[in-house]
Amino acid sequence: MLKVLISRLFMIIAVSAVFTFLSTAQSIDPVLVAQQYVNQGETDKAKAEYIKLSKERIYIPRIHDTYFKLLITTQDFKQAEKYMKGVLKEFPTQANFAVDQAVLYRAMNELEKQDEYLKSLIDQITTRAANESKINEVRYLASVLFNKSFSDQALETYQIARAKIGRSDMFALDLANIYRVMNQKQKMIQEYLYFSKEQPRNISYVKNSLQRYLTEPAELDTLEISLYQFIQTEAGNPVFNELLVWTHLQQKNFAAALRQARALDRRLANNGDNILQVGMISYNNQNYKTAQKAFAYILNDFEESPSKRMAEKYALLSEEEVTKSTYPIDTSAIVSLIDKYEVYMENSRDVYSIAEAKRRVALLQAFQLNQIDAAIATLTEMLSQPLGKHRVVAEGKMDLADIYLLDKQPWESILLYGQVERLFKDQPLGYQAKLKAAKLSYFKGEFELATSNLDILKLATSREIANDALDLSILIKNNTVFDSTDVVMQDYASIELMIFQNQIDSALVSMDTMLEAYGSHSIVDELLFLKANTLRQLGRFDEALESLEIINTAHYYELLGDDALFLKAKILEEDKKDLENAMAVYQDVLVKFPGSIFVSESRNRFRELRGDFNN
Repeated sequence: MLKVLISRLFMIIAVSAVFTFLSTAQSIDPVLVAQQYVNQGETDKAKAEYIKLSKERIYIPRIHDTYFKLLITTQDFKQAEKYMKGVLKEFPTQANFAVDQAVLYRAMNELEKQDEYLKSLIDQITTRAANESKINEVRYLASVLFNKSFSDQALETYQIARAKIGRSDMFALDLANIYRVMNQKQKMIQEYLYFSKEQPRNISYVKNSLQRYLTEPAELDTLEISLYQFIQTEAGNPVFNELLVWTHLQQKNFAAALRQARALDRRLANNGDNILQVGMISYNNQNYKTAQKAFAYILNDFEESPSKRMAEKYALLSEEEVTKSTYPIDTSAIVSLIDKYEVYMENSRDVYSIAEAKRRVALLQAFQLNQIDAAIATLTEMLSQPLGKHRVVAEGKMDLADIYLLDKQPWESILLYGQVERLFKDQPLGYQAKLKAAKLSYFKGEFELATSNLDILKLATSREIANDALDLSILIKNNTVFDSTDVVMQDYASIELMIFQNQIDSALVSMDTMLEAYGSHSIVDELLFLKANTLRQLGRFDEALESLEIINTAHYYELLGDDALFLKAKILEEDKKDLENAMAVYQDVLVKFPGSIFVSESRNRFRELRGDFNN
């Protein structure tokens, strides 16, 4: 009985194996078999399989790419012609197959046939596309042409279709993308502008694309020129004015951006939104004169603007920065500015805005008018208000600490810096307090302590704080590395403290003493630069230029070479109003220091003085 069962079991297994074999044999995909031959390098066997498969229409879409490539790479052109004849007969409207006929002509070096064939194909597709419901056929053909390295013909496809449809802005984004890949930036820009005209609601996409792909100043200049041309021909279309405002902001041409923003807002009769944007960006980039004008325009021309209160605030902040950087400083202008802050506070209902204004008044009282007691009283009163853990409280404490240092009470300063650092630990305000504490250690000649704190701050989240920490750290290390006594660095730090405490005359005497004593020390260019800035603030512009000239001639290879040249140009432009010579010096910055951080601003100032934006 057991033997019978075993025998039947073996029979069932054998029958099952036969059925499995037959089923597997029937399910083997012939396309995969051919592909396997290709992978193994057995081209003859692969071709034999593909020839059989190509006779059945159903297999052609699956085998075409691999089989056609195999025929081209093995230069089996006779079989390739025969195969393509059959393919085009079966699929006469498929652009991807049609373009491969041109690929075959190219591989056979029959370029005249290739060009004639593609011309006919493009004409056929674009003629159908005159009916706009067929325009996707144009896009598909152009895409296939471009992917198969017929880029000129891809462009021609779009351009011919555009002409036949009769719309100059048709296919603009498609063409822009092709020109981008071909690195033809000027033509890319033109097409993005056509697209902006066609799709004004997508202007943000255009701005993002241009910001991503236009990486050189000259490319932004090309965009600017193109926009002026479009504005002339499309005078009623505000989208190009908006793009021009945006372009000037990318170039940091804030004055030019403001002119365009004013024109745009007048045309649109809005609330001065574009002017406000230019003003805020100018302010954040420390272009305070342009910011001041922008906010004044809003207050004067758009009295019903919902941004009026913001404009009032930043108009005062901008005026303050302009007043403090106009040398020599006019104390009557400072008094007038304080009066404006008082009016602003009287009209404000926001306790934090009032507190911020009190901060500004206290700093002006202390550092510009030397009214230290009044400044301390102003800040003490502000800090007595129940404002909670707010940014303005921390800033007020740091301001009070600065004023105590001005009043030669550094022990009070360090306590207040420490309070803010602990209260806002691992936050930008805490880092700022730590930076001020490190600067106080530096003033006191405690360079090791200062450096240890600065090293921490180099990793701060705020780039501005990290950069300031890095600059001070480099100054200390560069000028103490070969000086075990730190005497030179201590003398220099003492001079900086004198300047901070408004002991200007004493500071200038000490500078001259150091320059005479340490004429060959690495600190010399720092001393000369500090002296130039100090003399400029006193309105002694010619003497400031003399100090800068020494750097420009004897120390131009030092770290401050470009700083000195740029400052010279600013003094000529802003203080002496010698615009012609200022232009020449800005041009020197561009030529002598092409990698400087001042290149962009020098270039813009040069163009502004030349009158490039007057119209």
